[in-house]
Amino acid sequence: MAGTTPVAIVTGGARGIGLATCATLLARGWRAVALDRDAPGEDAPGGEGFAWIAADVADTASVDAAIAAAAARFGAIDALVNCAGFNRHQPVAELEDATWRSMLDVHVGGTLRACRAAHPWLRASARGAVVNFSSMGARIGRPRRAPYAAAKAGIEGLTRTLAIEWAPDAIRVNAVCPGVVGTRMVRDNIARGAVDAASLVAGIPMRRFAEPAEIAAVVAFLAGAESSYMTGQVLVVDGGATINGDW
Repeated sequence: MAGTTPVAIVTGGARGIGLATCATLLARGWRAVALDRDAPGEDAPGGEGFAWIAADVADTASVDAAIAAAAARFGAIDALVNCAGFNRHQPVAELEDATWRSMLDVHVGGTLRACRAAHPWLRASARGAVVNFSSMGARIGRPRRAPYAAAKAGIEGLTRTLAIEWAPDAIRVNAVCPGVVGTRMVRDNIARGAVDAASLVAGIPMRRFAEPAEIAAVVAFLAGAESSYMTGQVLVVDGGATINGDW
């Protein structure tokens, strides 16, 4: 099925922002492959342009096999979106080594594994692009989020390094830095009392959470030709939260 239609790989693409990214790219004429441990639900896009391949970004063999399968199915990889991740709230004084290791291994390690596996295909593309996921947690101090913040800050550093290394291969590498997004993970955290919705909204000048589709639109911009002279950048999409001095 190789051809002129661009192909994007989206890790963590079975739900939340990842799934919204797949839907947005499909609507803009891309093919999209969701790499995720779990299959998409009933809200998954239909049609031959969308595929799901089981993959665990914490496992090198799994990532390598999934990337190869995606390339074999569609004949190309033009963009890679590294969206897979999770969070676990815990104070540093009580933080287990296993939590620290798993958080960094999924976020930073998963991004590295997917980039490394996709590199030959991105280099062969005339429009190779990588979009990584940071978070406003990398920019501001918030309690009980140390491994998540460190992982996302690491992704920003990795993004800049890859942008320099891969520029000669005509591969652009950028990142998006979302604020609070109304995903299932956020709703679950609110429901179990890990975070307070009113407090979160109070810190956002626009006084609302982002919709997954709003973040996906920025991802699509960074993956597409409209950002053809951008590399090594991190676009913050947070409703003004990280620059808010009105307190």
